[in-house]
Amino acid sequence: MSVTSQTCNRIDLALEQLEMALDAFLVRQRFASAITLASAAERVLGQALRHAGKSAVLDWKFEATDLVHTALHGESLDKGAFTDAENRVSNALRHFDKGDAPDFDADLEEAACWMLVRTCENAHRLGLTVRGFGAFNDWFYEYVVGV
Repeated sequence: MSVTSQTCNRIDLALEQLEMALDAFLVRQRFASAITLASAAERVLGQALRHAGKSAVLDWKFEATDLVHTALHGESLDKGAFTDAENRVSNALRHFDKGDAPDFDADLEEAACWMLVRTCENAHRLGLTVRGFGAFNDWFYEYVVGV
């Protein structure tokens, strides 16, 4: 094996992770793998949007939810708690701290679906073409929307 350093582009690698996540979800039904890959890509693509002065999906979702929450309850949501809740399953897959139980409850297919939605939207906001998105979009309309 040759050890050769090369210049890597984070956005290109995030796109690769997203495309592999779509394959893990649609073809292999490996939902934990799809979540982990999509989550890593979502973070990078979200940061790329923020660096470009644009809103990442997680930020947009927080702002919309915070508006409703503030109107209903008279106080703002805690952004950290919101983000933790949105990333609960992906965090459980990536972390196993001393105080954590080995088991946790989750609908992995649902969590993977919504992580893929967030990540694909971030990619589209960056103007990226995502291989496999058409098949995911078809799946989404059939199984989530019901059309």
